[in-house]
Amino acid sequence: MKKIYLLCIGMISGLILNFGTQVFAADFGGDCCADLEDRVALLEELSARKGSSRTSLQIYGSVNRGLLYWDNGHDKDVYSVNNDSIESRIGFQGNANIDSEWSVGYRIELGIHVSDSDRVDAGHRIVGKNNAHGDDGDDRMFDLRRNEMFIKSKSLGKLTWGRTNHSLDDTSKVDLGGTNIVGRNDGNRFIEDFVIINSNGTVNQNTDWSDIIPGNLEYARDDVIRYEAPTIAGFRVSATWGEDDEYSFAAFYAGEFGGVKVAAGFGYGIDDDGDRQETINGSISLLHMQTGLFFTGSYGNREHDNSGAEEDVYQIKAGLRQTWNSFGKTIVYGEYIGTKVDNHGDGEIFGLGVIQKVDTAGMELYTAYRHYEADLDSQVSTEDFQTLITGARITF
Repeated sequence: MKKIYLLCIGMISGLILNFGTQVFAADFGGDCCADLEDRVALLEELSARKGSSRTSLQIYGSVNRGLLYWDNGHDKDVYSVNNDSIESRIGFQGNANIDSEWSVGYRIELGIHVSDSDRVDAGHRIVGKNNAHGDDGDDRMFDLRRNEMFIKSKSLGKLTWGRTNHSLDDTSKVDLGGTNIVGRNDGNRFIEDFVIINSNGTVNQNTDWSDIIPGNLEYARDDVIRYEAPTIAGFRVSATWGEDDEYSFAAFYAGEFGGVKVAAGFGYGIDDDGDRQETINGSISLLHMQTGLFFTGSYGNREHDNSGAEEDVYQIKAGLRQTWNSFGKTIVYGEYIGTKVDNHGDGEIFGLGVIQKVDTAGMELYTAYRHYEADLDSQVSTEDFQTLITGARITF
């Protein structure tokens, strides 16, 4: 019994490291001190630190929650959602220098999915589609976004392998206005799982909103090998090979001319697994530094070689980014998104939004409205759709 008592005292004492092991050695003797030292060493081994003496460790992430109001023309509701434009996440990353030229590093990142804004719906079901989640979404909880390693040379570039992004990723999301938290060009982030309601009030059993508004046509994260060349004169290029015969290439530019910041991205991808697909994505963004006026445009095209069917997505977005209060930048913008999907129809989105930065708290407050319209190839008349999302994102 005495041994159990001493063991419990030792474990509690090991957690209170600031008291040290010397004091307990005086009270309980050398055997207990040795036992405590072992437990302290174990606690240090299991705890998250800033890395070993050789490899650093940084914990980062964000929480992004909002209230989503939706109106499909016949029903309406308000859901508490995880804003999937920039989903909640937590990650761990670090690096170590081999010498003055070479370094290595790693990154592990988990996405957090509870009532995702692109997985909630009105509870309707289409045969053969995964709808009828209601306000819970699919509740998959977590997914592995990244599990990657890299080796980097200052003069030769960076080679990354593991589960990570394709080169094609982000080529359509260049945005100096800072609106992607609610104004990304993949306009289905708030309606992807909602069905289209016909004007007579029935559910359209052939087409839902994700068929009409397909997103930004970038590739999903996958197990890939990606090479990124060093940045030269504002330009950086990369190439990726991925599983299932996916390849992508990209070029980005960032610079400033006469008080105007310029950023652009262009990408090309090939998916040669089965139905060969070729994808082109690009975007450009301008920001006038003095006035805060900005303009962003993007375009994406995907062609399916076997069927000849194509998908097109384009967005124009303009607004003002200014410091009007002590919290940080205020961003107001308007947007238009157009889509065309062969064998389904055309889609249009008209949107407005405002974002308030709170620099001292690492926070963004946002409110954004979107109005959606569908023009189906079947000529069936449909109801328009509306969303209003308001929420906040905190980064750490």
